[in-house]
Amino acid sequence: MSTEFVAIKRNGPLLDIVLDRPENGNLINAEMSDAIIAAVTNIDDDVKLVRIGSSSADFCKGRQSPMPAADAKPSAETLRRVVAAPPLALYDALKAVRVPVVSIVRGEAIGVGCALAGVCDVALAADTAVFQIPEMERDIPPTLVMSALIGRVPVKTVAHMVLSRERVNATEALHAGLVSRVVAAHELDSAAEKLTQTLLGCSAVTLRAVKQFLHLAPEMPASGASGFAAHLAATALSARF
Repeated sequence: MSTEFVAIKRNGPLLDIVLDRPENGNLINAEMSDAIIAAVTNIDDDVKLVRIGSSSADFCKGRQSPMPAADAKPSAETLRRVVAAPPLALYDALKAVRVPVVSIVRGEAIGVGCALAGVCDVALAADTAVFQIPEMERDIPPTLVMSALIGRVPVKTVAHMVLSRERVNATEALHAGLVSRVVAAHELDSAAEKLTQTLLGCSAVTLRAVKQFLHLAPEMPASGASGFAAHLAATALSARF
């Protein structure tokens, strides 16, 4: 499943995705995005966890531009298909994974990198990590990145990051709800491994139930969420007998 710039490895119940394009800060290109989508779509029932990290100093510094040449005068439909559709497909695929997805963030997480961190269910960050959504510096509305974060990160956090274009450090990202936990940079790998083993200690059915509730319950009325909670708990418990 691996490609030249992303290593994808199944290790028992763990699916590891490692961005491996260090010469340019792990800029995501179409091939990398397609490989990640293929890996997380229709995972088998034995997979308990998907983990996304990087092999180098930075998590992901954005996306390799797919913009057609200026003199091509592309239509809006071409731009939608070439520019907008691929990252949206990646974000949707990660949201739809049946089990928890954890991002391990070090260094810079810029643009698409910020979206990748935010779209995961849990984001563990080094205290040296930096987050930014800088697209409006080029007068581009970053609605694609925003679509990954809305519903997962407070609206005012998204608005501030988009409109100010300011770089946000790990502690600020934690307080703003963009990441789940911050640890010292030299402890990131050990903390990630400890979290991984904690999650893998649960059954796949329990982890899938938690993921379903996190994904669907926020859009439900309170009464519906309560009934859904009871259904998922009963289903998971019944698997033990």
